Amino acid sequence: RQQEERQQLSSLATSATMKYGVKCSEMIRKPLGIENWADVSSANLIVGVRHPVEWFQSNYNYRVMLHHKDRSTGNIPSPYKLTDIHNNWHGVSTTGAQFDKYLQQLGKTSLDRNELSRLLDTLSTSDVRINHNPLKIFLYTIEQLEDTNTTRRTHFETDLQHFLGLESPFDDFSSQAKSNVNKVTYPEYIDICQPNFDNLRKSLVKEGKKSSEWIVNRFVMAEDVVVSNVEHFSEKLMAWGEDPCSVVREK
Repeated sequence: RQQEERQQLSSLATSATMKYGVKCSEMIRKPLGIENWADVSSANLIVGVRHPVEWFQSNYNYRVMLHHKDRSTGNIPSPYKLTDIHNNWHGVSTTGAQFDKYLQQLGKTSLDRNELSRLLDTLSTSDVRINHNPLKIFLYTIEQLEDTNTTRRTHFETDLQHFLGLESPFDDFSSQAKSNVNKVTYPEYIDICQPNFDNLRKSLVKEGKKSSEWIVNRFVMAEDVVVSNVEHFSEKLMAWGEDPCSVVREK
C-alpha cells in the first residue's frame, strides 16, 4: 500500500497543470508520511509553528469540539494527564508541543549524541525516524500570517509565493477568514491562562524555550530551510521561553 500511495502522489505531481497542496497538521509527526512526499520530485514542505502554550490550548479545544461534533462515546481526558508521548489525546500532549523533536527528524541538521539521546527519551523509539530527504522547507510562525505590519506581512506573502513558484501573488492573509473557528463553546474547553493550569504552562514554557533555541540557532541555518524575515521570526520564537498569560495579565 505504501508503494501505491507513493505512485499516486508522484503521478498527481507530474500530470497536474496546476499546483496542489495537502494540509495535514499531523504530517510532521509522521516520518513515513514525509518519506512518501519525499519521492515526489516537485514537492516542498510548509511548516507552521506557534507558542507551545497557545498550541496546547488550541489543539485541546479543537479535539473537544470534534469529540462533540462526531458524537464520540469515549471520555475526554483531563489536560493534566497529557504529559508525554504515551499519554496523549489524538496527538495533544506537552510532548506534541516540542516542535524541535519533530523537525530534527527531517534530516536537515546533524545531531550530536546528546540531541539523539534526548530525542529518543522524549518520543517512543518506534516514532523516531531520521529522514534525510530533498524536500525544501518553508518555516513560519502563526504571527507572520496575522502580522499587522503591512510591509512586513506583504514581504512574507511574497517570499511564500516565490517558494511555491506561483505566478500570482496571494491575497492579504490578514483579511482571510480563519478555518476551524467554532462559535459554539463546550464545558470541557480550557482557558489555559487560568491559575489551575500554572504547572501545565510552566512545563510547556520550559520545553518551549529549548525548542525555540534549537530552531533559531540550528534549524533555521540549514540549507534546505527557508524563513521569511529571520529577525522577526526569531523574535517571536524566543518568546516561547515566556508565559504568554503573564503578558496578557500585565496588559
